[in-house]
Amino acid sequence: MYEKEEERLKQLKEHLDQQHLPLSQADQAIRQGMERAQREKRESRKRQKRIFGSVAVVALLLLTFITSIRVSPVFAHAVASIPGLEKFVELIAMDKGLDAAIQNDYYQEIGVTQTIDDKTLTVDGVILDESGINIFYTIESNHSLKGLRVDYINLKAEGIPEGSFSYGNVMDEGENYTYKDRITYQFSELYTSRNQSFDLKIAIKLKGEETVFSVPFTVPEQIKPSEVYAIDKEVDIKGQKFRVEKVMISPLRVGVKISIDPDNTMKILQFEDMRLEDEKGEVWGSIRNGTTAFGGEDGKYTFFLQSNYFSQPEKLYLRINKVQALKVEEAFAEVNTETGEWLNQPKDQKIQLLQSNKHHAEFIMKNSGDEEFPFFFIGSAIDANGEEVETPMTGKFRDEEATHWNLNFDRTDYVNPLRLELFAYPNYLEGDMKIELK
Repeated sequence: MYEKEEERLKQLKEHLDQQHLPLSQADQAIRQGMERAQREKRESRKRQKRIFGSVAVVALLLLTFITSIRVSPVFAHAVASIPGLEKFVELIAMDKGLDAAIQNDYYQEIGVTQTIDDKTLTVDGVILDESGINIFYTIESNHSLKGLRVDYINLKAEGIPEGSFSYGNVMDEGENYTYKDRITYQFSELYTSRNQSFDLKIAIKLKGEETVFSVPFTVPEQIKPSEVYAIDKEVDIKGQKFRVEKVMISPLRVGVKISIDPDNTMKILQFEDMRLEDEKGEVWGSIRNGTTAFGGEDGKYTFFLQSNYFSQPEKLYLRINKVQALKVEEAFAEVNTETGEWLNQPKDQKIQLLQSNKHHAEFIMKNSGDEEFPFFFIGSAIDANGEEVETPMTGKFRDEEATHWNLNFDRTDYVNPLRLELFAYPNYLEGDMKIELK
């Protein structure tokens, strides 16, 4: 039976591998993702919170989804054994924590629907724990859903912590009568309420017409508690220090709380290879299709890894061997968009300002072998008067020779130079941190 199910999934992978993702569609999807990330960022600022890395994650999701679906007989059987879940297989692959949650019957069916005019939305099921919730839903219609766009998502529940959303699946170009998607809502703090009733609102736009679904649902079974390891250990990589405070292991993901030493001479931008590793060398790496971290403004971050919750290793270690970092004075890009100058460009000049004007800026990095730098490296923009300049349209693409990043500014009355926040850059510090959790 496993072979048959695996063959079906292999055929799906081959089909997706052969799919050409039109650039126009990719650009649109990336732009929508970037716009959504920008909205979340603005909303987050209003709440005195900061979402870190979400723009890079959106781009990574779109680039890896089409080409990478991992198939195993156990996973194939687990997905196929749950009615209705097999249609979400491409949204579940690439995450060992999700694989394990499904294989351990932690997915809960919901089956609540709402019909508005000719469209029906069904909340198929959820995976809920103290760190977040994954909601699998389907929209169906007798009329074509080609061009459907998810405009916004809202989720309410008693005592639900603030957090970040990831959503929006790419549809094929042809006529479609079914749209499926996975919403990932990542809580900023552990959610320990035993009230598991939610009210989900999903607004879609199709051919300029908006439809707003509002679907209450209750998760029937109580969630599993997280495992928390208090660490409080200072780490030094090439003279740059940070403190690992604690590790929280939940079914959906692992949160690693870290505080950065404010006296560092370099700003640590990304913990690129942070991972959990057991005594046999099995690894649980970073999240590939969701928010990668919270925090930042007070030097405290929570980074997220794929979960090993359902495994029972004898030994478990937290390991970090490489971080991205820049000198503090280079950890933002000071750019004059009228003269096309990057005034404080890092000496390695790996990324360059290709062209700019008051509407637009394009950065470029020459490719180095097959290795890809998947991050959208630029954050918010502040002008010389200290006023924020929005970047409502941003994008990233890679051709045969180079990786390109584009930003469009929402106004032209700002004063140069612009100060652009950097939250990723291909400059690395290497070390060998290994902390025993158990």
